[in-house]
Amino acid sequence: MGRPEQHREWCHDLTYQAGAWPTPRRVVLVVQERPDDLLLHAFFLVTNLGKFDWPPEKVLALYRKRGSAEAHTGEVKPALDVHLSATDREDVMAHNEVSLLLSLYAYQGLLDLRCLPAHQTRQGWSLVRMGEPVLKVSAAMTVHLGDGVDKWWPTLLKGLFRLTALD
Repeated sequence: MGRPEQHREWCHDLTYQAGAWPTPRRVVLVVQERPDDLLLHAFFLVTNLGKFDWPPEKVLALYRKRGSAEAHTGEVKPALDVHLSATDREDVMAHNEVSLLLSLYAYQGLLDLRCLPAHQTRQGWSLVRMGEPVLKVSAAMTVHLGDGVDKWWPTLLKGLFRLTALD
């Protein structure tokens, strides 16, 4: 029997207790069979989600969404240079909230805008590559145009009409 032509995946519920754990934990084993791989690929998800409300496939889907969100968060930080204070003073927390919201709006704009030069150049554009030469948004809501203004803004402005409004 040969390799499959399509990606296949199985999930299995297990229970495991490491020596330092006071109680056993639920573990979801995910096994993947890929057409070009010689061996199966497997990984484990340790969770406290209940078996009855959360079948293994639903746990996997939830963890994949969480991984995507964490990847986006990791992409935002270096691209927008977000600086948040760790103090719990109310005025500082309000400043953090405003800074984070403005950064998220800038992030959404950059996600949409980076498609335009990527389409023209046929190369992927990271948010850092997009943010540095083309657009910088500060917490004061001023736009700083970088050295790449004359090169990329005409392309970006032509494509803005194709972007859809945020929901």
